[in-house]
Amino acid sequence: GHKFTEFTDLPYPLPGKYFDPKIAHETYQEHIKAWKLMDELGFDGVGFNEHHTTPHSLMNSPNMLIAVAAQHTKRLKFLVMGYLLPMHDPLLVAEETAMADQISGGRVIAGLARGAPREYHVFSMPAQEARARFEESYEIIMKAWTQETFSHEGKFWKYKDISLWPKPYQQPHPPIWIPVTGSKETLDWAGSRNYPIAL
Repeated sequence: GHKFTEFTDLPYPLPGKYFDPKIAHETYQEHIKAWKLMDELGFDGVGFNEHHTTPHSLMNSPNMLIAVAAQHTKRLKFLVMGYLLPMHDPLLVAEETAMADQISGGRVIAGLARGAPREYHVFSMPAQEARARFEESYEIIMKAWTQETFSHEGKFWKYKDISLWPKPYQQPHPPIWIPVTGSKETLDWAGSRNYPIAL
């Protein structure tokens, strides 16, 4: 098995025996307190990420946390950094993001991300498919958010006669930001669509 090579090195996978439910519960409660205080102090927004099978982040579902945070805040915006598009059914991402936008009264900023090798491994997705999956997923999400009814027949996903319910609160859709880690392809893709990037 994997051995600790230095103090900061975490084995993959980190066995569940190290998980403490009380600490996880306290962590989520501390997040809620922090979001409430940020809202009271006038912060513009807070970032949520999506990671899986890691103790570095217990944010497996950004939209679930947004739904909670929206109930404890009034103005704070929620930037997702970002939804890992290649790993998920894009219709579900479109639906859940629209729900979060409705619940929060239009405070979602949708960060659309390609993801990283760790997540590819978690979801058993070939890394060479990530770019094509990301771009096709983006196309589907935009159709779902902006068209009354849409159909799609692509390499990875197929839908026929779909009408999204609910639509996002923000029209035509939540603002889109593109989280980047330095990929020239992603920078070019975001730039060609005039989307802000998030580092």
